[in-house]
Order: sequence, then C-alpha cells, then structure tokens
Amino acid sequence: MLKRLIPAFALIAACQTAPAETVPEPAPAPEESSWRPVDPENLLLFDLGEDRVIFVELLPEAAPVNAAALREAVRTGYFDGEYFYRVIETHVAQAGREFDQAMEGVEELPLEAERETSSVGFDPLGSADLYAAQVGHRKGFPAAHQRGGEWLLNCPGAVGMARSEDPDSAVTEIYIPLLPRRYLDRNYTIVGRVISGMDTVNGLRRVEPSTEEEAEILFGEDPAAAAEAAEARAEKLAPNRIIAARVAADMPPEDRPAFEVMKTPSAEWTALKESKIDYSSISAYVQTPPKVLDICTLPVPVRPIFEHN
Repeated sequence: MLKRLIPAFALIAACQTAPAETVPEPAPAPEESSWRPVDPENLLLFDLGEDRVIFVELLPEAAPVNAAALREAVRTGYFDGEYFYRVIETHVAQAGREFDQAMEGVEELPLEAERETSSVGFDPLGSADLYAAQVGHRKGFPAAHQRGGEWLLNCPGAVGMARSEDPDSAVTEIYIPLLPRRYLDRNYTIVGRVISGMDTVNGLRRVEPSTEEEAEILFGEDPAAAAEAAEARAEKLAPNRIIAARVAADMPPEDRPAFEVMKTPSAEWTALKESKIDYSSISAYVQTPPKVLDICTLPVPVRPIFEHN
C-alpha cells in the first residue's frame, strides 16, 4: 500500500513545484472616438479678412457633380475678389459673380437635390418632422430619408447651389440659409454646410443684389459710367468681399486648418440630444416642454484641431 502511494505523492509534489503557466490578459479594445476628422479635400475656406473665415465641409456623395464643380471653382479663383452680394435678413446670404455677363462660359450643373441610397449610415433624429417622414443626420449633415430617397436639408449653415428657373442651371453661385428654409428642400442642390464661421455669415452686411439697370451700366459701353457704378458697388459690398477662397488640401500641412465633427450616432451625440430634449428637471418651467427636437435647432458639433492663423 505504501509503495502504491509514493508515485502519487511524487506527482503531487511535481505539480506544486512546477512554475504555473501564465495566460496573458487580452489587450483592451481601443476606445472608439466620438469624433471624425474632416477630409482636407472637402474643406473649403472663404477668407473675408480681419480674421473672418468661413469654413465649409462638402459632402460629395450627396451631390458629386456639384461638389466637384464648387471645389474646382475655389481652386481656380472663381470667388477671389467677389462678394456676398445678396444678403437678405432672415433668408439667405448668396455669393459669387452675380452677373450673367461674368459667368459666360461657366458650365451649368445638374440638379442633385435628392438621391437614391441605403439607410445605412443615416442616423434618425427620433422626432417627427413637418417636411419629411424621417429626418436625421449623415456624417453630421442634416438629412431626410424617405422610401429609399435621401436629401440634405436647408437648415442654417447649409451650402446650396443657386440657380435660375431651369433646375439644371446652377453655375457655382452659392447660398447659405440664415434661418431654416425647409421649403427649399429638394428644390436646390445642397453640397455642404458651414462648420465654422457662421458668426461671420450672420454678420454680413444686408444688401440687395444689383438691379438690371445697374448691370447694364456696369457692362455698358460708357467706360466712365461703368467705372463709377463699379466703385459704388464695391463700396456697398466692401464688408462682404471674399479676399480668397481655398481648398484646405492645397495648403501647406503646417498652415492647414483641421476640424473634427462629432459622429452621429455616438454616445456623446446621444447624450447631447437628450440634454436638448428633456427639460423635466428645470423647476422654473410651468409647463414642461414636450420631448421633441427640431432638426435645424441643434447643429452637430465641430471642433478645431488646429487653430487657423
């Protein structure tokens, strides 16, 4: 009996003295950021001087032809020295070359106000809307999604393509709504949104566009009258002059501005939405507001990751 026990004791001792095999703990999964960087190829700068810069992010997938044309117009100096020549209180700010005579030879662009696309990547807002069956965001851009169709919305800061009555007559003249202009949805192509500098847009001098009579003088056969009219126009529009427009990707990396946009969906975005929906904790309210949110009242946050000088 004793001999039979010895091997067992030896085995136990061996187990006790052998070094224990350690299993490495799995590395923690990297925490996903709630922010996405803006592609410098889709970041446009409109410099109005005196530290007034309007930064626009394009969404090419929503309007590929128009977005590419606007980017190319910026690259070729289309807006340099031009103005926000039409700024209507509570309506829009419009910029470009204004006159048909100054846009001869500029290619007209097709209407790209709506497209067929999957709902993948579309983040519903969760509140009812007056203009569409469902609204939400795609990459931070206010959008509507309905029966497979999707379009960007005319919320304040949207960047749309102005045109004449013909739907396919845009020529890179742009407009920016100052207030919600949802009745324009699906009637004009939206190519992007202002992600920084909306204070500059709102601070533009309110001006009406030139009349046909003024245009005839400006481009008429009387040089003295044309020069006088051009001087008066320049003085009227001076605060709204675009010194230069650029694509961020064309700037040296050390001077290039950069931004991040809060992801939708993300935990931070959900928390922000909830904070703007639920006011039940505010004791001063006699009537607690309903838990709804208008798509145009809460822009998706943007933050700079490089201060533009």
